[in-house]
Amino acid sequence: MSEAAATGTCGPDRRLSVLLLEDSAFDAEILQEWLKRVYPHVRVTWVDDEANFTASLDRFRYDVILSDYQMPRYSGGQALDLVRQRHPHLPFIFVSGVIGEDNAVDMLKRGATDYVIKNRLSRLPVAIDRALEEVRLRDAREAVEAQLRDADALYARVVDSLRNYAVILLDGAGIVRSWNLAAQAIFGHRREDMLGRSIDLIYTPDDREHGVWRRELETAFALGHAQNDRWLVRADGSRLRGEGVITALYNTQGDHTGFSMLVHDATAAWRDAQALREAKEEAERANRAKDRFLAVLSHELRTPLAPIAAAAQLLERTATVPDKLAHLLPMIRRNVALEARLIDDLLDLTAIGAGKVNLRLQPVDVHKLIHAVAEMLEGDFQRGGLQLDLHLDAPESVVQGDEARIQQVLWNIMRNAVKFTPSGGRVEVRSRLVGGELEVSCTDTGIGIHTDALPRIFLAFEQADADVSRRFGGLGLGLAIAHGLVTRHQGSLQAHSDGRDRGAVFTLRLPTTQASSAQAEAPEAHEASSRPPQSVRLLLVEDNRDAADALGLSLHHLGYRVTHAYSCEEALTLAATPPGFDVVVTDLGLPDGSGIDIGRRLHGRLPVIALSGYGTQGDMRQSSDAGFAAHLVKPVATAAVHAAVQAALEARQAPAPIKPP
Repeated sequence: MSEAAATGTCGPDRRLSVLLLEDSAFDAEILQEWLKRVYPHVRVTWVDDEANFTASLDRFRYDVILSDYQMPRYSGGQALDLVRQRHPHLPFIFVSGVIGEDNAVDMLKRGATDYVIKNRLSRLPVAIDRALEEVRLRDAREAVEAQLRDADALYARVVDSLRNYAVILLDGAGIVRSWNLAAQAIFGHRREDMLGRSIDLIYTPDDREHGVWRRELETAFALGHAQNDRWLVRADGSRLRGEGVITALYNTQGDHTGFSMLVHDATAAWRDAQALREAKEEAERANRAKDRFLAVLSHELRTPLAPIAAAAQLLERTATVPDKLAHLLPMIRRNVALEARLIDDLLDLTAIGAGKVNLRLQPVDVHKLIHAVAEMLEGDFQRGGLQLDLHLDAPESVVQGDEARIQQVLWNIMRNAVKFTPSGGRVEVRSRLVGGELEVSCTDTGIGIHTDALPRIFLAFEQADADVSRRFGGLGLGLAIAHGLVTRHQGSLQAHSDGRDRGAVFTLRLPTTQASSAQAEAPEAHEASSRPPQSVRLLLVEDNRDAADALGLSLHHLGYRVTHAYSCEEALTLAATPPGFDVVVTDLGLPDGSGIDIGRRLHGRLPVIALSGYGTQGDMRQSSDAGFAAHLVKPVATAAVHAAVQAALEARQAPAPIKPP
């Protein structure tokens, strides 16, 4: 036995391994030369007897076997039978000079791949290449078939492993061709019972009667798929909420072969969602009821506060009080204002939570507002024995915002510092520019905040701890409202403290605007354009006689000529009686109707100002839509009524009194 070896690739360069069975050394050498000429990297193993041939088959793997047909000790036919037993698909080519046509045909029937006559060796490469190509094609085909078998087996395993999804295959008429284990578990029908039956069996009687299942198949055929979200029926007659899709199926030639139906039992999820929807609706109803309750409560609380506030203001200006009692009237006024603030906080919190806070954006000078808040809290600082230091160093302090709301935020922050700082302490307010934002920090030397309480500090009805709540009281709304308003302004509000008795720092950041400070100045009414109160005839409509008397006396003290009305009918009658009035200030809740009706009836004839215990955004919008010049919320300061009246008169540009019809 001898071997000639090399390495290469297919074609002339293919790494070809050949086992040559030839008893003639001369013929074997010729064959090897031929092979090397065509396949330069061929490796040839030459054997000349049965023992070496058998051993070589066991030892190596060959691409092709070349064998002589007639040999003295071992025939080519015997070699072919051995190869076919061990390697059924290994190419076996006879290369012989004496095989003859009949023997060749017989060998081909027994499994030979081809035969070549020795004096025509030029045909040998063609026979080898063709044999190798057949092997390649057969291997590829078997690989594809194996992949298909594996895919089918994998598909069957995957489909049956989908415990929560029924996978159903239908033919074009809707007859069940495949029914996985999940379908059996979900619908209760055994696989053998469903195969060959119409899919309409799982539809409700009403859907079957109306041909729903057919329309879904038609939709899937036309569009490629159709949703199948509906109530379906189990074998025991109970219903389930199915969610799924029907998909049209096509073969490789593009012919429609049927449909696949994927169904998930979503009954529990549907019922949970339904319960959630009902709970959401109930919560919304409860929330609307809460809003109505708060609105009514605020009205009922504000109504008695209004005459107290008006009477206190009037007495401060006109009454002679002994020195030792002089502090009582300011005390009454302050506490009325605090009660009104609590009412406003409740309504603000509700509006912020519902996303119903409307902002009137304009350039606002924050430094100006800080000074205004400091002036408002001056008495609180004095009573608490506190020092206020202002370091407003920001070169630009104008932001785009709602002036009243930003002032409310600053008031809450600074009032919080006053409230929780012991006598002798200090509050410091600083401003600076950080990037494109105005930063205002309020630092106090007060009781501080525990670290674990910081995450709750901006939550409604939350305070640092129970001890703080007992000592200082309050509802815990101010910071929650401030945080909500700052968020609506696209800003941020943060709190920091090193712990109890180490003070706290509240940091407000708002985006700055390029508007000048001059633009941020609120326009002030010129005295020359204001009507002297002595020349203004004012109709005050208020069914609460205490409130009417207190506010009427206050306005009369300012010089207005005030006439009272206590109902809608009386107000409209007086308005139509000569010489008429210049302006009407009316409560909205009247015994015989709504003040809104007065506004609508008199709109365009003279300005009408709403005075109400209801102060939500919806209430104010309703007043505006009815044509009111302003909407004031009880308890209202006499100065606020005076300012609203003057603004309404100025807007009318010297209005003439209404004349009776």
